[in-house]
Amino acid sequence: MTHQQGRALTLNDLSLAELYSARLDGQVFQVADSWCVIDEIDGCSNRALAASQLVPPRAIAEQLTAAWIYGVASEPRRHQFCVLIGARTTALWSPRARVREIVRTPDDVRTIAGVRVTTPLRTAVDLARYTPTSISTPHLTALLARLLHYGEFHDVSAAVGLCKRGSPAHSTVAVARFAAVSVPLYALRQQSEPGSTSNAG
Repeated sequence: MTHQQGRALTLNDLSLAELYSARLDGQVFQVADSWCVIDEIDGCSNRALAASQLVPPRAIAEQLTAAWIYGVASEPRRHQFCVLIGARTTALWSPRARVREIVRTPDDVRTIAGVRVTTPLRTAVDLARYTPTSISTPHLTALLARLLHYGEFHDVSAAVGLCKRGSPAHSTVAVARFAAVSVPLYALRQQSEPGSTSNAG
């Protein structure tokens, strides 16, 4: 099986039967609706590339999909993307992708392996504002803490500030949710510091 390094395999490369057979043989592992060869690291780049196979190139991975790409959440059953308001497309979207139109600034988005993804800060704020009902409060609090920790934020002030900018929709609820994040965020920082108990030995 020939494979270009750093690119997810899809049905355009091999048939579904061949991909499943390769998975059973331990040659590939599944990431979203794509497959990666077993000697590649299951990291942000592979997850971003796999997610991008579901949507046109201009889509931006957000919310639970962005959190999954960063490696702080499990893969969602239905991936979440956004496009800029007023954008037009004739491309077909995967039934596994939910897309909304939204206003985004360049500071809200970063590029991973050529795929646009909302930043950890923007991802956390969006999840605090528009949390799926399937996520429990303790799980959401832990997820927001992991996103801020991943983005190297030492407290919730930047998230609270972003919550209060622009439309006030859901801002009060989001700010209240971040108030509960301070303690788990502090715990994550302590665990990652050199000489901490979790890193000792």
